[in-house]
Amino acid sequence: MKSTGNGEKNNANVKDGKSKINFFLVFLICWLVVVTGFIAWFLLRFNNFAAIYESQYQDSLPYHTAEAITQHFNNHDVEYVVANMTSNPGVTEFEDQSVVSEYVETLLNGKSFVYVETDSSREDEPEYYIKTDDGILVARFELKEDKSESLPYGFKAWEQESLELFTAAAYDVVVSAPETYKVYINGIEVSDTYLDGEVVPSELTQYVDPYAVIPGTKNYVVKGLYKKPAVTAVDYLGNECECVYDLVNDTYTVGFVKDFEGREELEEFAISFTSTFANYISQDAGNYALDKYFPSGSQALSYIKRNSSRELYTRHGSVSIHNEEIKDVIVYSEDVVYMEIYVEQWMEMYWGSDEPEVIPTDAHVYFVKINDKWLVGGIQY
Repeated sequence: MKSTGNGEKNNANVKDGKSKINFFLVFLICWLVVVTGFIAWFLLRFNNFAAIYESQYQDSLPYHTAEAITQHFNNHDVEYVVANMTSNPGVTEFEDQSVVSEYVETLLNGKSFVYVETDSSREDEPEYYIKTDDGILVARFELKEDKSESLPYGFKAWEQESLELFTAAAYDVVVSAPETYKVYINGIEVSDTYLDGEVVPSELTQYVDPYAVIPGTKNYVVKGLYKKPAVTAVDYLGNECECVYDLVNDTYTVGFVKDFEGREELEEFAISFTSTFANYISQDAGNYALDKYFPSGSQALSYIKRNSSRELYTRHGSVSIHNEEIKDVIVYSEDVVYMEIYVEQWMEMYWGSDEPEVIPTDAHVYFVKINDKWLVGGIQY
């Protein structure tokens, strides 16, 4: 009976112990499940947050704005580029801002562009170059925080702060013209503020001194044009005249005009003078035959009369004038005209062939108008 009692007590203790162990295990398992679930939920939420955060961060980076600006260049969006330039390139008085648009169109046309960060770029002030895919820099732009737009997590939005286009005016104009003429670039008169130095006096004045002065030369230099200009000129009377472009030296030259009112009359006078001059030298005209062609007291006439070669001229028979020609005319002013006159003397000789000896005379004569009458101012030998 005693043994049996102890056995029943032991069995009761075993049952109570099993009940306690099972309750603890259940609690432990439940706790682990709860903790594991919370961790899984937390990690899921954190990963979701991290993904959104990373996405928002990437979207806030300034290179997106840089890409958008560069895309306008790749789209050849001239209107955007011109409108967003921080300052328009300076143009001369001979062009307007429309040439800038034409220049930008030429700059963008047929090219592709990329952006690169500059060495001076900062995190709070991003700065970029735009260049062609072959490495030519064409622009520089800066970004600033766009405070009108609010992004999550305190990230910054960006907008363009400045855009500088590396424009280069490709054309300089060099023009030489008589000082009495007017020069125009794109229809606008070029003033003396564009003179390169002083007026250069004409060395030819020596042939008309003291009766007149041959106009000197003005040299104009106009820099900073974006488009090849139209260069024109008018003479001292306001008539359009020729403006010759020299491709090799990249210069324009305005020459003196060749025609004037009363030209035919002066040509007749010039041929008459040259014929008389040739006959005078060959002693087929009198000692005073030339006097009527020169002003009173002319030094040029005095030089001719002192020419001792006239006395040594070969004896000959009759002389006639043929093949008269005006080879060149330059009108320096209303009172000064240069002519190159050619005549031939057909001279019978006392010996040799029966054919006449042909003596050419090519005279370079400067005529001056004195009291409304043309006279010989000088001769260029």
